[in-house]
Amino acid sequence: MKNKQTEHKESKQNPNNVPSAQEQYNIILKLYKGLHDNLEELYKKSKDKNSSTKTSQLAYKVDRIASGLHLTLNFEDEKTVKISENFRELYRHVRFAMKMIYEKQEYKFLNSARDVARTLYQSWAKIKPTI
Repeated sequence: MKNKQTEHKESKQNPNNVPSAQEQYNIILKLYKGLHDNLEELYKKSKDKNSSTKTSQLAYKVDRIASGLHLTLNFEDEKTVKISENFRELYRHVRFAMKMIYEKQEYKFLNSARDVARTLYQSWAKIKPTI
């Protein structure tokens, strides 16, 4: 529990509670890492026919991470609309692939979802926030 002095200090530093560019970068990096790592674990578990519950749980977890990433998109700034639309389509693909797994136990889109996650994670890790 925060005391009033800590809360007051934090509100002076960031009155709108908006994370800094560095914090935003780190949050998205962690989400991409989670997306990538969980998809790799899901790929390994998908080979074992006895772990359908575990694969469904992992697929659901990946779906939730992709949903969280979707929430980071900015459609209000006209400079970022197009790239946000493109990222939205990537996240939709991952989510669709996961729904196929946890609803129908179909893995045909798993490899493409893994490729998307790997590329996003590796690319984002190379970017350094400018602020």
